[in-house]
Order: sequence, then C-alpha cells, then structure tokens
Amino acid sequence: MKKRKGIIKFLQSLVLINVLWISTAGVVCAEEVRPAGYHEYVTTEDEAIAHWYGIERGAYLRDGICTIKRMGTAKMGFSGTTTANAICDKVKVGIYLNESSNGGSSYGTIASYYFSEENTTSCHGSKPDVSVTSGWYYYASAGHSVTKGSTTEMMNTNTDAIKAS
Repeated sequence: MKKRKGIIKFLQSLVLINVLWISTAGVVCAEEVRPAGYHEYVTTEDEAIAHWYGIERGAYLRDGICTIKRMGTAKMGFSGTTTANAICDKVKVGIYLNESSNGGSSYGTIASYYFSEENTTSCHGSKPDVSVTSGWYYYASAGHSVTKGSTTEMMNTNTDAIKAS
C-alpha cells in the first residue's frame, strides 16, 4: 500500500511538472505575434512594391512596405518602412536584396541592411544606388517588427522580381 501511494505521488508530480512546463512554453511563445492582415502588390517594368496592412484591432503593427526600383544601368534601389498604430519602444525594418542569374528559378541574398528607431511610430530605411549585374533578376524582402513592453509583433514582405537593365 505504501509503495502504491509513492507511485501515485510520483505520477502526480510528473503531471504537475508537465502542466507547469507547457504553460511556461505558451507564455514564451505568446510574446511574439504575427497579427492578421493582407498583402497588396504593385509591379511595373521598373518597380515592384509589396505592402502589408494590419487589420487586427488593438495590434501595434499597422503596416509594412518593401520596394525595389530600377535606378539606371546596373543599379537598383530598395527600401522598407514599418509603421505602428501607437508609439512603441522599438520599430524596426530589415531589408534584403536578392538576385538570380538563372531567370528567377533560384535566388540568393546579396545585401542586407537593418534600421531601428526607438519611442516612435515608424522606421524607414533605404539603399538608393546599389550596383547589380545587368540582365539578372532582383527582388527585395523586408522584415518588419514593433515592440511595446514585452510584446513584439512582426511580419515579412517580399516584392516581385524585376530584371536589371
């Protein structure tokens, strides 16, 4: 009987440990949020824009924009903007330039830049005159994030590819 009570207490302890561990893991995951929203894309021969709009009420992340533009022969410019609904502790945007030599079937990142602002509602960063290879395809991607207290909301945007002249 004593042995049986010991086994029951041991199993109860295991259950309690699992419940505590699972609830702790849930709290850690809850700090990073991907709010609901939708994307719009605009692409011309010389420019591609990806714009994400947040639709979740009460969320901090309002929108994110990523742009790539042909700036002349063997030159591209790319930029990113992150906007919050309220003043946040940190507003960030990371922008990446990706290239393909084989017509767009595979890409590699060739440049990345990171921008951050504190106690504000927006952050913008750009690289207006990057040398590229004529005839290759390029697209820009951006990571957008806002942090308010212990909550961080984030989203990614990717433009369509355009061919360098």
